Amino acid sequence: MTVSSQSKQPSSSQVVEELENRILCRAPRPVEVVTDYLDNRGTAFLTFSQPLDKSTLSRKTAAIYLAGTDGVLGTADDLRTFTTVSYSKGRMSLSAAMAINTPYRVKLNSSIIKDVNGLALDGEFNGEGVGSGDGAAGGDYDVKTVTPRKLRVRFWTTEGYVNVGLFNHTTPATVDNFLHYANEGAWDQTFFHRSEHSTGGGLDIIQGGGFISSIPTGDVHSHTGIGLELGNSNVQGTIAMARTSDPNSATNQWFFNTKSNTVLDTVGGGYTVFGAVLDAESLATITRINNYKIINAAASGPLSSDPNAGNFQEFPVTDSTITANNVTANFFANITRVGQLFDAGATFPSGAQRSVSTPAAAQATQAVVAPPTAAATAFSTAGPKRNPLFDDAD
Repeated sequence: MTVSSQSKQPSSSQVVEELENRILCRAPRPVEVVTDYLDNRGTAFLTFSQPLDKSTLSRKTAAIYLAGTDGVLGTADDLRTFTTVSYSKGRMSLSAAMAINTPYRVKLNSSIIKDVNGLALDGEFNGEGVGSGDGAAGGDYDVKTVTPRKLRVRFWTTEGYVNVGLFNHTTPATVDNFLHYANEGAWDQTFFHRSEHSTGGGLDIIQGGGFISSIPTGDVHSHTGIGLELGNSNVQGTIAMARTSDPNSATNQWFFNTKSNTVLDTVGGGYTVFGAVLDAESLATITRINNYKIINAAASGPLSSDPNAGNFQEFPVTDSTITANNVTANFFANITRVGQLFDAGATFPSGAQRSVSTPAAAQATQAVVAPPTAAATAFSTAGPKRNPLFDDAD
């Protein structure tokens, strides 16, 4: 058999018509939960694939639940807490007052919550670091906190989040000390008071943990200093404890290495490196803060008479027009919260259960935990693609 290269010509009786232009339209995809961070003090932070319709959000449609008398999350006696819900630009936070390390459940009701295209939330939980849903509109996002496989904390800052993995195996005393302060809420509403960035030779760090964000500044309380735990290097993206000339004096202050500062591994006895940022976004956040304008706030202006003024000679500010003479707390490099993270797991592991929304009538009969008269005080000692450089975080 041979194949001819000649094309067949139409006969005079055949009619060849031009195809009309067609544009293929793709239906909008329903909104998904992209990342979830559930901290151990009752705040859940979620991001979404596209904007939500704010009018569909409320304490009833997005809520935190505690276990009822049976002590099990996901049963009929779960208690819906008084939940503070905030949403902006594809990011949602839900907060409820509770004791430290209390297990809780987060539920977004897809029968009511819609995106800006009018499509119901596609919320079935598929695992941490994986977008939610099954590709079809509908399906509650319904997860519960799970004991974390690795110790992680999250910083909320003026420039965004910083996710940090802690080196529990190599620096156990330092990690215990750090978590003690974090679990007390000691670093909520604090700020980075020192920044150094250089074109060569010097240190590249941002330091915080010591002072409350106000003018005059307040002091973060401190406990007895802890011993030096060496063995990890001050490479880019790591977090280490600040201290005095005494190697065993670290208390509440720490610093991020925004570039490699390996000289700190040995100078003065060395500094304890106890964790590292977990993803490229977190590294970008500390880098942006390190690139803020630096002023000598101790030389003049409102901070020069502050009791802590001696610590503010390399002071980062968020606005390049700010000077020592007109700086206010609005321009501090603020840290709003530092919280230890739980892992998240599906409240109902089976697909059949997790796709069912709670009917409005049933919701109305569920008990609601009343808001507390004062903030609860409790004391105790996944997401974006990980940066391979820091995968050794415990």
